[in-house]
Amino acid sequence: MFKYLFGRVIGGVVTLFCVTGLAFFATALAPGNPAAVLLGNMATPERIEAVTRQLGLDQPLPVRYGIWLRETLLGNFGTSNVSFKPVADLLLAAAFPTIQLAVASLLVAVLIAIPLGLLLAQKRNTWWSRPASSLITLGISIPGFWVGLMLIVLFSVTLKLLPSGGYVPPGKNLIGNIRSLVLPVATLAIYLIPSLVRFVRVTAISVLREDYVDTARAKGVRPSAILMRHVAPNTLVTTITYIGLQLGVLISGTVVVELIFSIPGLGRLGLNAVLNRDYPVVQGVVLMAATGYVVVNLLIDLAYALIDPRVRAR
Repeated sequence: MFKYLFGRVIGGVVTLFCVTGLAFFATALAPGNPAAVLLGNMATPERIEAVTRQLGLDQPLPVRYGIWLRETLLGNFGTSNVSFKPVADLLLAAAFPTIQLAVASLLVAVLIAIPLGLLLAQKRNTWWSRPASSLITLGISIPGFWVGLMLIVLFSVTLKLLPSGGYVPPGKNLIGNIRSLVLPVATLAIYLIPSLVRFVRVTAISVLREDYVDTARAKGVRPSAILMRHVAPNTLVTTITYIGLQLGVLISGTVVVELIFSIPGLGRLGLNAVLNRDYPVVQGVVLMAATGYVVVNLLIDLAYALIDPRVRAR
């Protein structure tokens, strides 16, 4: 098991190195001069040259990347070219709303999708199996931003039950925090549930066709007991891996949801940084998103190793 996890950690470190390198060189080679954007109407050739030297943009790319990587490893993410605030402070302020939104959405999606997928697998030969499959396909086809807008129209504009946007920190008002997250969490959960239900259903049907399930039926074991003792654990092993793969979808969906509901998270911070060519912030957001993705996948690999004895034996 140690060898298995050590290999995953090394793979995560390599992934982070590659992602940060791509992010740095992509922003460095982007058209336009951040110094000119920073100066705005006060930009003159002399001032642009002075600010370019001040920001270190006149040095070769490998040198700039080495300096940035060294400072990042020391915990110094640089300073925003627009707000002149430390990038680390901006990331910390934006990280909590994004993490809260992502964790709540994934938790809701898992709690609904896994039982529903197992139930659809068990009832696959009943009359309502085909309509349920059609609804799942329809749910996968619906864009996430459309779901968010429809929820705003229904619950904010029509029923006036929930706020249409904004974010209230839990330390300021816990009830307000929950109310501000209901619609964003529902939007992301609705976006994730159909694909997760379909995956669980297909995996569970495959497990139900195994010989040991037929043996349990022949022994007179109840269908509900078969589902809980044999099907659910074996389905959970592959479902955990699939959830890890869905994190990329969740990250991209979080960006859209933060824009729709005006949540000051990492997605909104990163988009504003791209529009303003605030490259230190862009690099910091990419690094944090990649780190979160790698860490969560490592935790999923650990859970996979704890659930599957074959992995622990490696």
